[in-house]
Amino acid sequence: MHYIRRVTDLETGEVKTISLGEHLPFTEAAAKFGVTRPTLVKVLLQLGLVQKEFDTVARENRYRLHPEAEKKGLGKRLMGPHGPFDVLCPSALEWLEADLKAILAASTFDRATVTALQALDAYDAERLSKLDVEGKVLWLIYHFPDLPVRQMAQGLGVSERLVHRYLTKRRDQLERASKRMAGEVFTPAEPEVEPKAEPEADRQSLAA
Repeated sequence: MHYIRRVTDLETGEVKTISLGEHLPFTEAAAKFGVTRPTLVKVLLQLGLVQKEFDTVARENRYRLHPEAEKKGLGKRLMGPHGPFDVLCPSALEWLEADLKAILAASTFDRATVTALQALDAYDAERLSKLDVEGKVLWLIYHFPDLPVRQMAQGLGVSERLVHRYLTKRRDQLERASKRMAGEVFTPAEPEVEPKAEPEADRQSLAA
């Protein structure tokens, strides 16, 4: 969602358009950072950027951008055709992109999990193309086989069910590969057979 602001030049009377940058709703921001919406909201709540309010349209409590956060220019509280919603501004998105993983790790994980996630981030940063979620799961399970699925899922911001699905897929692939290797028939090369020496008596009879 791209926002602009129109201002009027008092000298020329010309109306100019100023770009305010890309603003993202919570759901889209969560997708951008590769985490679930509840995980992002949890971080925003911890940072004091959201608060629980009663939505008179949906008639239920929901998390909204804190008015003070809007005053600081970190986002906007908006009213759409289907009810109120909020967006995060570019400066808030940059802040979260830089600190989100560290905040999650500090508040949720033990030291072993933090070490695994930091190693994954370092490896991914060196790649020309970034790993997708499946690639990250497989990398973690290969290098940190004792990492609990729950911690892995929380660290990647995905469901445990999705992690289990990737692990099951990988296990099935390994089992099929193992069966193929076991089914290969090893055919040894035929040994070279040296010609038999002729008996002495035969050589003498031929010579006569």
